[in-house]
Amino acid sequence: MASVGIIANPQSGKDIRRLVTLASSFSNNEKVLILRRVMAGLAAIGLENILVFNDLGSLGAVAVDGFRHENKNPEVQLFEVDARGETADSTKAASKLDELGVRCIIVLGGDGTCRAVAKGCRKIPLIPLSTGTNNAFPFSWEGTVAGMAAAIYALHPRVYGSEKKVTKQLHVDLDGDPESALVDIAIIKESFYGARAIWDAERVDSLALTRSEPGRLGLSSLGASLRPIDANEAVGLWLKLGRHRKNNRLVLSPIGPGQVASTIVEELEVIKMGESVYYRAPGERVLAFDGEREHLLSEGAEIEISLRLDGPSILNVPAVLKKAAVRGDLQMRN
Repeated sequence: MASVGIIANPQSGKDIRRLVTLASSFSNNEKVLILRRVMAGLAAIGLENILVFNDLGSLGAVAVDGFRHENKNPEVQLFEVDARGETADSTKAASKLDELGVRCIIVLGGDGTCRAVAKGCRKIPLIPLSTGTNNAFPFSWEGTVAGMAAAIYALHPRVYGSEKKVTKQLHVDLDGDPESALVDIAIIKESFYGARAIWDAERVDSLALTRSEPGRLGLSSLGASLRPIDANEAVGLWLKLGRHRKNNRLVLSPIGPGQVASTIVEELEVIKMGESVYYRAPGERVLAFDGEREHLLSEGAEIEISLRLDGPSILNVPAVLKKAAVRGDLQMRN
């Protein structure tokens, strides 16, 4: 049976950047409303099997309860994993949906949530909806239209398969433990994790990017101010930040809501698909993946960061709906 899975992160859009920038909070009530709009779009197309992650914040449970009061036909089910209120919950949920055989996953979160889902979704296409602080990877598509597009694809995957596209990823091997990032890997001049989120560009030593799209917030805006790269371009970017010198570039970048950083860029290198950059830590450093600190590098540690076209597939919502209109799949039959 054609089915679509939904994963919402109750913690997205609530990190420490709410205290140090002018970012507004993304309330759980708003996420519940988005979930209900997504389910309304799915049901309107006629999808009969909807699987919603029963997260620890009860977003899924509240949304499903409200939806069931208004809709009797679709089969909406909550599914469980061993959730512990951690980023890994989203990875476990995506893996469970893969086991259950869903044809598309709709994700509510920011870059970090999308990265976690990408680790577990395998080849299932995603529709990532922005509800985080850094939203360089997800889109601001409205929930209703996202649900409609997901249902159309799930019901006719062969017809609409051309509207999904594989994304880029950055890879690094950490003592035999592979890690990846959808948008950026930042090397931070610190010797401890502290708060996981990053908001101070002055602490950034170097930065690898899969994309640097103007108009986006976050560390990717550092690259966007020098060498814009869109999500579909087969290259990435490597930046080395540093001190003011004669030939270095002073870059203004919107790294957070109401926060414009003035940063010195010593080196800029375009990375081709399949190529790598190498880094040797001059002192203790912290690696951050898609905006969150996760790994400590000791002095002298060497790493290789590579760019590959092996990220999750993204379903293009406007393209699906346009094709559906041309084919007549949105017309009601008497």
